Amino acid sequence: MNDQQILGLIRDALTAVAPKRKADFASLAPAQTIESLGLDSIATMEMVGQLEEASKTTFADEDLAKVQTVGDLANLVSRAQS
Repeated sequence: MNDQQILGLIRDALTAVAPKRKADFASLAPAQTIESLGLDSIATMEMVGQLEEASKTTFADEDLAKVQTVGDLANLVSRAQS
């Protein structure tokens, strides 16, 4: 899976948990912080659950704790695909 496909998965997961904000997620950038996405902690965990389901994996809590940016999250998905 390439970087654009992974960003697409992240975009889809974000849209699934906050469908009214689809336009906000249209231009995700790897340097964008997770905090800047404006999700509360529950929506963030739901988004992670969507990503885990889409990538057929489970992310370790210690790895998730290190995620600060969309790029960090994309790298986590990429490593899970390897």
